[in-house]
Amino acid sequence: MRAPAAEVRGSGVSDLGHGMDRSLKRRFASFYFFLFLPIGIHAPYLFLYFKRLGFTDSQLGTLAAVTPLLNVFAPPLWGALADMFGDRRRMLAALLLCAALVFPWLSQASSFGVTLALMIVFSAFAFPPVAIADAIALENVERRGGDYGRLRMWGSLGFAVPLIAFGLVLGKGAGQSAASLFPIFISYTIFRLISAAWVGVLPASHGERRGFFDLRAVKAFANWRFVALASCAVVAMGAMSAYYLYFTIYLDEVGIADNVKGYFWAIAVASETTMMIFVGGLVRRIGLKWTFTLGLFGCALRLFAFSFQLGPAGIAAVQLLHALTFTTVTVSSITFVSRLTPPELRASGQTVWMALTGGIGAAAGSKLSGVAAGAFGLMGMFRVFAGVAAVALVAAVILVREPPERAPIRASVE
Repeated sequence: MRAPAAEVRGSGVSDLGHGMDRSLKRRFASFYFFLFLPIGIHAPYLFLYFKRLGFTDSQLGTLAAVTPLLNVFAPPLWGALADMFGDRRRMLAALLLCAALVFPWLSQASSFGVTLALMIVFSAFAFPPVAIADAIALENVERRGGDYGRLRMWGSLGFAVPLIAFGLVLGKGAGQSAASLFPIFISYTIFRLISAAWVGVLPASHGERRGFFDLRAVKAFANWRFVALASCAVVAMGAMSAYYLYFTIYLDEVGIADNVKGYFWAIAVASETTMMIFVGGLVRRIGLKWTFTLGLFGCALRLFAFSFQLGPAGIAAVQLLHALTFTTVTVSSITFVSRLTPPELRASGQTVWMALTGGIGAAAGSKLSGVAAGAFGLMGMFRVFAGVAAVALVAAVILVREPPERAPIRASVE
């Protein structure tokens, strides 16, 4: 799963201090838990539901491309409005409420056109709240002290809970009807409404009316170090979009029961969280370039492994590579970008980075993986995209160079 902002030093994720009182820590921790819990409900199962409705692989790719494309535009829009209209909690609660009201309609969509329209609306509301919540949390961390990473870790725990709990709710077979997945729509709506109400535990947060995006950040990145890193990251993250779209469908095809599928996602979350503890030391030991390159190696290996019909033990082992494909790639790349960006432009710089990798790259990868699955079959698609990730790996070894050292900085972790 993806994690927004953290304090980053030249060698990894740093501690931000311990001044925040326990009551406020508990309030933020509980909010992050309920913020990410519904994401752990829909992310693993929504595209399996669409597959069982009979949508083609090309259509699945188009639907999967909607969210990253919206992520280029929606967070800046809602973030600017949250700053303009006073207390950011109001916009945060409104977005969560709208997501809760839109999502159940996806269970009733009978045609691709209607489903595509609903996905556009849902994506516009569902994912920007994370960025606004991070803005509130980091504002308080800066003012009162504390460790953002430890607060955000409760989001990962919230994401993992439904992955495990659904083992008691969903059917014990594979290849069942789309209707067997209706619990995800009911559960998402309930817990998203809870998270909307839970906004009230957060402290008030008032923004400043200012420009969100500074075009000078683009000029600051017009150098070969950034171009080399961005090119490799866009290709690799595009390749990994095949995993995020098709992993649950892969589990279905190899015969993993619905009530067990979430456990394999939970293994990835556990490896991601554990790697967060060690990634700073890894960066100090081998540097940002080779930490990033190690992550790309994990991407190619993971995708290639899923081009075979693995048993449960093999799938579990491959899921441990999430520690590389998410944690090492994310931390090394955002730290790399932050070192290249002038202090006054770092927020805009991270926006450019997120738009390239989490927006454009992921959208292209999602659509193309659907086309490839239709042309070569599921296993063939994974093999093709493993090759794409391998190209990014070789390019990173040859082209990427270690960035210059910087003082402690603030960056966004995806």
